[in-house]
Amino acid sequence: MAEKLNCGFLHSLLYPVRCPYCNKLIERHEYACKDCLRDIPENGIEQGVLGGYRCCSPLPYTGNFKKAMLRFKLGGKRRYAKRFAPLLYKQIKESYEDTVFDYITFVPMHKVNIRQRGFNQSELLALELSNLMKIPYFKVIEKDKMTHAQHGLKLDQRRTNLKGAFKVIDKQKIDGRSILLLDDIITTGSTLGECAKTLQKAKPSYICCVTLLSVANLY
Repeated sequence: MAEKLNCGFLHSLLYPVRCPYCNKLIERHEYACKDCLRDIPENGIEQGVLGGYRCCSPLPYTGNFKKAMLRFKLGGKRRYAKRFAPLLYKQIKESYEDTVFDYITFVPMHKVNIRQRGFNQSELLALELSNLMKIPYFKVIEKDKMTHAQHGLKLDQRRTNLKGAFKVIDKQKIDGRSILLLDDIITTGSTLGECAKTLQKAKPSYICCVTLLSVANLY
């Protein structure tokens, strides 16, 4: 027992856990410091997605929440996914209540973009959320068309930019299934809408969306 305690203590010293939002030291079981927890909106954010779908998000794309996402995506802080997942899980339970999902899927990236970044942040979130929800996650659509980055484009440009960019790669896993579609951020809902439209071709029973952050009401 003493050896285990000593190993845990040494591990904490060598690899301290920090709040992803403000970088303060936190305990290993915590996903944010007490100050940042107080800043998290009580009810989350809900909005519509192109095509009539629904999306929920626990955090606004502002302040330290925005900075944490940028460090996660662009700064290579992959370990943040484990700290973000509990917020996603809590929001899903609040927004979708007793809805039963067969599995989680995620917004894919083009292979060129994955090579450049080294990972798909939405897939990392899906993996950690899958562990919490005790349901599997699968990649059932892929992005086989290079597109311009969505940020900086006007609303009509966002919609046309992604048209035909995604395709189904596993129809059997979609047909008749209830799917939770995950992305990191929702702005206009064009990306999630195009992915949901692609999934719909394989006739799922229903699709619900979730993102970590939302830009709703921030334009």
